[in-house]
Formats: sequence, structure tokens, C-alpha cells
Amino acid sequence: MNTKLKASIALALSAATAVSLAGCANGSGGAGGEGDEIVIGRLLPLTGTLAGTGTRVANGSEIARQIINEEGGIDGRQVVFEDVDAPDDDAARQGAERLLNEGIDKVLGTFGSSLALAAIPVITGEGGLYWETGASAVGITDGTYDNVYRTSQNAGDIGTDAVAYATEVLSETLAVDPAEMTVAWAGVNNSYGEDVLAGVKESAAEHNLDVVLEAAYPTDASDLSNVALQIRDANPTVLVLTSYDADAAALARAMRSQDITPPVIIGSGGGHVNEAWIEAMGDSGNGFFNVGFSGQTGVEGLSDAAQKHYAEFYERYAEEHDGAEPGAFDMNGFVGAMSLFEVMKAADDLSAAGVAAAADEIDIAEREFADGQGLSFDENGQNERAVFFVSQWQDGKVVPVFPTDIAVSEPIDVPLPGWDEDR
Repeated sequence: MNTKLKASIALALSAATAVSLAGCANGSGGAGGEGDEIVIGRLLPLTGTLAGTGTRVANGSEIARQIINEEGGIDGRQVVFEDVDAPDDDAARQGAERLLNEGIDKVLGTFGSSLALAAIPVITGEGGLYWETGASAVGITDGTYDNVYRTSQNAGDIGTDAVAYATEVLSETLAVDPAEMTVAWAGVNNSYGEDVLAGVKESAAEHNLDVVLEAAYPTDASDLSNVALQIRDANPTVLVLTSYDADAAALARAMRSQDITPPVIIGSGGGHVNEAWIEAMGDSGNGFFNVGFSGQTGVEGLSDAAQKHYAEFYERYAEEHDGAEPGAFDMNGFVGAMSLFEVMKAADDLSAAGVAAAADEIDIAEREFADGQGLSFDENGQNERAVFFVSQWQDGKVVPVFPTDIAVSEPIDVPLPGWDEDR
């Protein structure tokens, strides 16, 4: 991870130099003047507690930038990123102000919902455009702000999809009548957790399921034994978790020590999709499901163009990262940036208003991007053709198992074996 972080910082320095040159050629910076380059702000946590994920989004979006430039750029002009490190809300707000002061009014970010919500009012308040690839807070696209577009689903959709998948798909494997299933939720007590829980409750009501536990805890909690005991007492059929890396492992260890194993456990992105999960849990982390992004896609279900970009992405990533495969947030950054570039190519002009107008009209079918999504925004800027995979940890890797046409594997270990059994 340190190597990747250094690479991103080097990229930021390179981009800063390019921005300076672009400013000389194009007084409007990112506004789309007559210069040879188009400058896009990139606001990500490259240091701090979210640096691991922010750096991955940077890795993926950088490969997208390379590919689009080699394909001729946008209107024949090369794309340049101006990086801003946003480890916390204040840095995100100040970074947004800095970008605007440099004439850069199109900004891609941020992975972190609180970071996005700090930067969005600044960017959009001055008529700029904000393009979110992964932050999941419902409030980002609730209609409060104009010129905000999110390519991925929101956190409420995670909760909805988790319950629907367990009820409509896994109930048969469990040999349980869906009407007899129960759902529990445990997770962080911030907007991320609240939004996922709202989706869980909404879907549970639609499927006539009882929610037998709502256990919120602080994001910095390290001893979650009490939450594990609450899960034991609730005895749910399905447990939905909303976690970051450290608390995901802390809760799992507490459950393991008490031998608590609900039949189905489904994470909500965050702590249950990164390599840190399996590094912390070893083989006992296998069998857990996750709703969210995926680094892999079943390419047979993609369009020819999406298959081409998928192969290019994987090849470049391996070349730049010592043969490693991309993770979920690398793919998120790649597709998020590629979708912005597609909208910009469709714009009549490259001002923020021109790109927003193109985004409002864009109509790209599902399976046309490397992660299987399409692109069509509702009136609030939410992509209605976004895709959240249901993935599962199998043999130390998180692999998509649903939707079936772009899945890589089928679900296994249902019900989830005990902690002392092979997974």
C-alpha cells in the first residue's frame, strides 16, 4: 500500500506541474478553454485513515485517464488530473476552494461520504460540477445540490439489496421459508450506517421480515464483545454488517470467540470488501457475503467495448502494481472516471454547465462499462443504471456471485459453517 501511495503522490506532483502549464495555455483552467489540456480536479483521501481506499480510487481513475488520452483525449485534448489530498472534512472543503481558485470547476471524488458532503456545497455553490464515484450517503443525491452526479448506488440500496438477495435467492439454499427469516443489523453509527440500516428496514418490510436487532456502535470502537452478544441473543437468519476495516475485524473476532455464526452474514462494502478483511481473519473470513463494488466482472456478460476496457484495465494494473489484480475500489475509480469522460465527450462544450447538460441527457445501456453498469441519471444526479454486486469471500478472494450474467462464481457455504469448520 505504501508503494501505491507514493505513486499517487508522485502523480499529484506531476499533475500539479501539468496544471501550471495548462493554466498558461488556458486561462479558464478546467472550464474548457482553448488550451491543449483539460484539467479535472481529483479530491481523494491520499493520507489518513481512508488513504488505503482513496489511493485505490486514484489508481483506477489514473488508468482511465491514460486510456482516454491514448484514445485521443476529449475533443482532441489530453486530460490532466489536479490532485487534492482530503484526509478529513476540513481538508476536503479547503481543497475544493483551492481548486475553484485555480479555475478548476469539474471535480471527481471522493470515496468518503463526509468528505463529499463537505466539498459539494463549495464546488456547486460556484456553479461547478461534482462527480462522485463511490461515496454512498443518500444525501449526496437527494436533490439538495445541483450539478452533482453519482455513478454508483447509494448506501440505502446496499441494505435493500442485501435483504432482497438473502430472501429471494439464498432462502432456497437455506431451505427456509422466506416468511420465517429474520434480519439483524450491526454497524457504525454515522450516515453510512444509518443509510444502510434504512435500506435494510425498507426491504425487510417489503418482504415481511422482522428486524430483530439494530446495534449501532462508534466508528472507532475496538471492543465489540457486547455487540456480538446482542447478535447471539437476536439469533437472526441474516446478519447485515456496516463496517470499516478495523471494526469489521474486531466484531468478527468477538463473534468467533463466542462461537456466534448466523446462517448468512452480508457486509455493506467498506470493511468486508478490502484485502484487509481476509488478512485480518484468515480462512475464517471466507463465506461472508458483501454488497458493493467488485474488482472482477464476468466479462461474458459485458458488451464488446466494455470487455476491451476491462482487459486493458487489468493489463495496465498488473504492469503498474507488480502483477497484482485490482481491487473493488480500483475498479470503482476506473469506471467512475471513464463514465465522466464519456459524458464529457458527449458535451457541446466543456464548461461545468455544458458537462452537466450532457450528463442530464446521457443514455448508456447497462453492461457498457467494465463493472457492468450503464449510465442514466435521475433528476437529482443519481445513476439509475448503477450496479452493486453481491460478492462472497471464497478461498481468500472476494468474487461476484450476483447478478448471475456478470458473476464469476456461485455462492457456497450456505449456511455459513461454524468458526472451527473449513471455509
